[in-house]
Amino acid sequence: MLLVAIIHVIMRYVFKSPLSWSEEFLRFAIVWFTMISAAILHHNKGHIGLIIFRDMLPRKLRAFCIRVVPFMAVIATASVAVNGILLLFKTYKQITPALNISVAIPYAAIPIGCFFMTLFGIGHILEISLSDKLPEKKTVPETTEKGGECNL
Repeated sequence: MLLVAIIHVIMRYVFKSPLSWSEEFLRFAIVWFTMISAAILHHNKGHIGLIIFRDMLPRKLRAFCIRVVPFMAVIATASVAVNGILLLFKTYKQITPALNISVAIPYAAIPIGCFFMTLFGIGHILEISLSDKLPEKKTVPETTEKGGECNL
């Protein structure tokens, strides 16, 4: 992506002859990069969450949230994956203007990314279900007395 972007800028501003396909390629590559990154992030349990608020809840309500939210995430990602596949069947005959490829190729990033998020979510549900203890409460890092920086 970086190489194509650099070549695009050089061709456009130095040679005054922009590439006809580079912007479309970069747009599609960013979508793929985003969806694959989101799936990897989901696998590593790195998504943004309102853990601060969850940890303020009483123990039973906190346990309920920890067990229910992954089910909701699996339902949401599975729904997007299924609807993304349906979209692919409706659009696979359409051709992109610059790259001259089926629009199903860039659109496939969404159902593929959500499919993996669904699989990882099921893994998280199994992990939570098989574990008897709740995850530890997260604490906010304290500042040092010397420099006032956070200890991460």
